[in-house]
Amino acid sequence: MSLLSRLSWAALFALVGADSYKEPFRPQYHFSPAKNWINDPNGLVFHKDKYHMFYQYNPTGNVWGNISWGHAVSDDLLHWSELPIALDAFQAPSGPLTELYFSGSAVVDSGRSSGFGNKGQTPLVAVYTSLYTQDMTLPSNQTVRNGQQSQSIAYSLDDGLTWSEYEGNPVILGPPSAYSDQYQNFRDPFVFWYAAGQHWVMVVSLAQEHRILLYKSSDLKEWTITGDFGSVNAVSGAWECPGLFPLPVDGNDHDIKWVLMVGINPGAVAIPQGSGTQYFIGTFDGSNFTADPGTILSSPVPAHYTVYEDWNKTSFAASSWTPTGDFVGEGPEGGTVLTLWGKSKGDGDGDIGSLTSSNFTITSKYVQFQIGCCSNPAIVGAYGTPQDIETTINLLVSGEVVRSTTGVSGGGITWRSWDVSDLVGQTASIRLIDSSSGGWGHLQVGEIVFTDSPLPQEANWVDWGPDFYAATSWNGLADETRIAIGWMNNWAYGTDIPTSPWRSAMSIPRKLELKNVQGKTQLVQQPQPRLSPLEQGKPLQQRFWKNMSPGNITLPLSVKSVDAELTFHAGKNPKETGISLRQGSDGAAIRVGYDFATAQMFVDRSAETQDVSFSNLFPGIYYAPLSADHDGMVKLRILLDWSSVEVFGGLGESAITAQIFRPDSDLAVSVFSTGDAHSVSLKLYPVGSVW
Repeated sequence: MSLLSRLSWAALFALVGADSYKEPFRPQYHFSPAKNWINDPNGLVFHKDKYHMFYQYNPTGNVWGNISWGHAVSDDLLHWSELPIALDAFQAPSGPLTELYFSGSAVVDSGRSSGFGNKGQTPLVAVYTSLYTQDMTLPSNQTVRNGQQSQSIAYSLDDGLTWSEYEGNPVILGPPSAYSDQYQNFRDPFVFWYAAGQHWVMVVSLAQEHRILLYKSSDLKEWTITGDFGSVNAVSGAWECPGLFPLPVDGNDHDIKWVLMVGINPGAVAIPQGSGTQYFIGTFDGSNFTADPGTILSSPVPAHYTVYEDWNKTSFAASSWTPTGDFVGEGPEGGTVLTLWGKSKGDGDGDIGSLTSSNFTITSKYVQFQIGCCSNPAIVGAYGTPQDIETTINLLVSGEVVRSTTGVSGGGITWRSWDVSDLVGQTASIRLIDSSSGGWGHLQVGEIVFTDSPLPQEANWVDWGPDFYAATSWNGLADETRIAIGWMNNWAYGTDIPTSPWRSAMSIPRKLELKNVQGKTQLVQQPQPRLSPLEQGKPLQQRFWKNMSPGNITLPLSVKSVDAELTFHAGKNPKETGISLRQGSDGAAIRVGYDFATAQMFVDRSAETQDVSFSNLFPGIYYAPLSADHDGMVKLRILLDWSSVEVFGGLGESAITAQIFRPDSDLAVSVFSTGDAHSVSLKLYPVGSVW
């Protein structure tokens, strides 16, 4: 009998120390560690009826650092027990903290192809990125450089409790020679068994090249490159954490497609300065992934627009822009991108000032513009103070900033859009501000145009919210079953969220499927664990309104966590319909709803009343495309926890995940409609704690 079977999970949990799990903002049915920092889920594997989840972990604090592999296990994807650290950076074979254990995957080597099995035991094999922190010669006699990322393996012979690193590590020292300069950006291997070819497959990211490399192996030790994929769709930031797996379309085993998931940071849909996950649908032949033509999207560029500014002038005055600070007496250098360098062009980050356009009347629904570096958002009330370090493009009406967008540090220039349909007819101006004199301290702005057409979609997003990243799926399940989980945080502010003694949590696990929705094959997802063990069956509220007019209906209950199902149809004058959660006495709340005019569901956390000074990128409204079904019904499934909300629209073809940090006193719930809706049905189920 193995050590894992002899020790109870409760005893193992006690080894790492259980907490009360009642601290402010502590998730009650999402996984979070007892203490310290976590990020990407790693090494997801189902073995002997248990779900193993490893994750990026700092054993010594609740900020990123000393990255090791933490470990938790569950019978039902709801109740998790923490186990001892699996891969500990303080115990690296080459010396403490000389190797950090970055993201990766794990497999059950049931055929014992690796040779690690002992006396018929089935090994678990983890495949991960080793980040080396100094120049050195490894125990395997391979030489690595400071900052090098290589692919390594470790194995367990006691069902995942303890791990031994392969003495021949790394198994892939660096990327192919054509990309040898990318040795510091070669990471996050996802490995699986390809039964048709009887070999192992690895997909691994060349982060800065926006490219996925594919390898194969017979023994998990020797790897041969077979193909690559990229660079398409969202490419303004680094590609990370890839995953590749098959799914039947509409449950048809004779119609199998392959899904490639790829993280991007920065350059995501919800917060361009932050992280998110996109996907591609295509075919895989054991060596190469080929995306279907419909999954490759054109770069988002405006349509049917009027150019307001293209910077093809010799001075700012000729463009009717008023400069201040270091930009007085300067002018654009010509072309379509303006970089706010001042007189000291050799040290442009040190130059500060602003450019303000002449007044104009808003006549179009959208203002769209290209923006590049750098990420320093506006801070309300900081103008004229040392805290004012923004690099932004702002829209002003009556002297007040009504829209503001910052750039992306380390990302390319890309198109962004403001919906100004509610401001049509008003007088406005545009102000470009560079108040930052430090690193990443300038601003790039390209063409500015006016249009009535929204920007086209640039990628197929797994989740349209700000807090779903590094999504990966469990190996070891049946071929037609794919369950994934994501890091419920964002690199734009992840190290600063106001939680202690832990920082970050995981999303709800989600079952992934491919379905034809509105004539298009799409990835759909629904919460996988049945929450019924936590819900006790009977709804808190079950309401039906045949017709709903504009207004708010406050419900007689107070909740911090809930599972809600909301369905409705458009009325004669449909606008927005939805539910307000965690509402305070001042009316501020988390608003979840649907905009009939744009056919989008949304999560609005812009009216947060709690202290969000940790990041001005945190407040916002997040949208996801969602069409009503063939009967005209809109369906929303909403999971509220103490510090998060996850929304699944329709069949699950759209999802939005967002953290929230509401005061404990704000517990009210109301249903709202700004237009007319009918056949409005609401069910609210209480969700208890797993702790």
